[in-house]
Amino acid sequence: MNILFDASALLNIIRMLGENAVSYLRGNGILTLTPYEIGNALWKEAALLKTISIEEALALLNYAGKVYGVMNMLPPSNGSLVLKIAYAIGATYYDSAYIVTAAENNLVLATDDTRLSKKIRLHGEKIRELLGKEIEILSTRNLAKQ
Repeated sequence: MNILFDASALLNIIRMLGENAVSYLRGNGILTLTPYEIGNALWKEAALLKTISIEEALALLNYAGKVYGVMNMLPPSNGSLVLKIAYAIGATYYDSAYIVTAAENNLVLATDDTRLSKKIRLHGEKIRELLGKEIEILSTRNLAKQ
C-alpha cells in the first residue's frame, strides 16, 4: 500500500520510530509543504506550548530531514480542484491539498488530524463527486496494527 502522509501522521511516525522511521517511510509520499508544516508544529510545541524542549524539537527536525530524503515529495497538480474541495467541505486549502494529491496519485491518506478525518468522512459523497473517487484514510494507530 502506498501512502501519502500529512504532517500530523508523519510527525507521529517519526516520534514513534525515531531513526527507524527512514526505512518505514521509504517510498511513500508527502506534500512539498509538509516539511514547513512539521517545522511550524515543532516551533509551536517548543516555543508556544512548551510541551517539548528546543533540543527535542531539533532532534525531531533532524529525523524528519532524513525521512524527507527517502520519500516522494508531491505537489497537487490542480490548484483549482484543491480550492473547490476546500470550499465544498469547509477545510483549509492545505488540508484539501492532501486530499487532492492522494486522489491524483491513488494513495491512501495517513492523517492523525481528527478534524480532517471527520470532514472526509462527513463529506465523502461530495469529495467523490468532485474527485471521481473515494479517499481512504488511516491513522498512525491503524498503520501500527498492520
